[in-house]
Amino acid sequence: MKSKIKRSLLLILLAADGVPMPESAALEAARIHARPLTPTDADVLDALRDLETDGYAAGVTDDIEGRTWALTTKGTHKARQLR
Repeated sequence: MKSKIKRSLLLILLAADGVPMPESAALEAARIHARPLTPTDADVLDALRDLETDGYAAGVTDDIEGRTWALTTKGTHKARQLR
């Protein structure tokens, strides 16, 4: 299931076209995109952290938006391969 969630997250963040996505939006989009699987918030957050550790995504926390996520150059390249 984790690989399906990671794939979904890469494609979701690619669709954001470089605009950082709030974590809450990424969680909801991943739950919808991963159907028929039903990942929990913890499953999606774990996958996001793995993508960050592997250099595919970057998460940034600020006082206005909270935590946002965007693809790195490596992540954009990988997501385009998945289309």
